[in-house]
Amino acid sequence: MRYTLTHTEDFASVFGISCGDMEDRYNIAPTQEAPVLVVEGDVLACITARWGLVPARKMGDESGKWLANSRAETLDEKANFLDLVEHARCIIPVSGFYEWEGESGTSSPFYFTIPSRPIFGLAGLCNWWADPVSGMLKPTFTIITCPSNDLVGRVHNRMPVILLEEDVTPWLFGPYVPDVLEPYPEAGMEMVQVTESVNNPEYESADCIKKAGGRKGW
Repeated sequence: MRYTLTHTEDFASVFGISCGDMEDRYNIAPTQEAPVLVVEGDVLACITARWGLVPARKMGDESGKWLANSRAETLDEKANFLDLVEHARCIIPVSGFYEWEGESGTSSPFYFTIPSRPIFGLAGLCNWWADPVSGMLKPTFTIITCPSNDLVGRVHNRMPVILLEEDVTPWLFGPYVPDVLEPYPEAGMEMVQVTESVNNPEYESADCIKKAGGRKGW
């Protein structure tokens, strides 16, 4: 999975907070840095964090790529997450996400959006990892996934947890309620096959969301 963050001029109106100077991004991939909403004290904050959660007990930051995504069904079963689900929930702002259909090397990318929500939030967990060499704190995050709805399921059997608008504030400020970690209703989503330019994680252009010449989308 990868994702986009566009319509950044609407960021503050959607989440009620500014995140500094932002540029539209079309191909955010694991190990890259991206904006994340967290709670600091009792206040909502926007920070820049690395996609790929590094548990505090890990010594090497390369291990962060192991936890780009975390399954909703097992969050409360793994030691890495027991404290994070209670005290370190976060929201990853996105405008859409990509999934690939087919085997590696021959797969086709598809782009999923919510037309009524040009920016929306994915449920995630954030951890401030202490670099064992420098001692500096580095924020990292993981995106929580759930079984796909019928639309995303045409391409992939997992999808990110998209929070309903009414669940955004409780996810950040309320007690942990696993019931919100459900597939988003497919009726509100759109899917389109896009060009293979997005296959390169270092390629950053609006071409990434350009409709491909194959299937027209759903």
